[in-house]
Amino acid sequence: MMSKTDLYLNSDSSVAHLTSGVDPIVTIFGVPFDATSTYRTGTRFGPNAIREAFMNIEIYSKRLGVDLENSSIEDIGNLSRSGNVDDMCRVVESITREIVERGRIPAILGGEHSITNGSFRALDDCTLIVFDAHLDMRDEFEGLKLSHATFLRRLVDDGKVSKLIHVGSRAATKTEWDFTKEHGFSIIDADMMHNGERGLKTFQRSLENTDRIYVSIDIDAIDPAFAPGVANPEANGLSTQLILECIYALKGKELVGFDIVELCPPYDHGETAILAARLLAELTSLVELKRRP
Repeated sequence: MMSKTDLYLNSDSSVAHLTSGVDPIVTIFGVPFDATSTYRTGTRFGPNAIREAFMNIEIYSKRLGVDLENSSIEDIGNLSRSGNVDDMCRVVESITREIVERGRIPAILGGEHSITNGSFRALDDCTLIVFDAHLDMRDEFEGLKLSHATFLRRLVDDGKVSKLIHVGSRAATKTEWDFTKEHGFSIIDADMMHNGERGLKTFQRSLENTDRIYVSIDIDAIDPAFAPGVANPEANGLSTQLILECIYALKGKELVGFDIVELCPPYDHGETAILAARLLAELTSLVELKRRP
């Protein structure tokens, strides 16, 4: 029987680094999808841009003491092109579930943020940590119930999110802010994160009593001064140093999967892709560190 990965993926571009006799740390696949983008299009080019950058940075994590050059990474390619968001999410969910059932950790490269609506549905009993300038809690946007601006609302409404930690938010409607407050989600907005060490300590405290986590990074969580190549830039975002400190704060947690989304190469000169590649390297290093005896 043909697997979902054989059926729906192509391997035109790959950063696979397989070491004989060593199980891969993560299984990477890309989702070149931006059909619901509402401002700047081009995130469909994101997966391969992240791969190219990853192949051209040092992947030794001095902070974590992990050298990915000595590890095994699996890359199973990109999702075949699709213009329908429901079909895309259905396929992403099935591929993610297949990866998890094989005992692997999915690492998904976007593409727009709607892909998380698919990937997170394949996982059970874990905390969702989202880095994003936007809350993505609209009930609908521009006539769509499911899009990059509504994916998180769909997950909440469907009862898929039991615990949410949202970091870096600074752009949302009043209705969205009220919705998150009513549900008691942990919202650590950009203003809080900019408040000296208080923001980082608040994030660290939010991680208490949680172990299994899924991390979704929308690159627009970072300020456009550091990461201009995104689909929906918003001023007053996180610095590269601050988001990396947040990533390092996850040390010791069980990372069951992650995605990096909304990189928009047509508006980038390479710096945003390099940041996305660094985040990919550090998150992969966290997985490697956790599985060590």
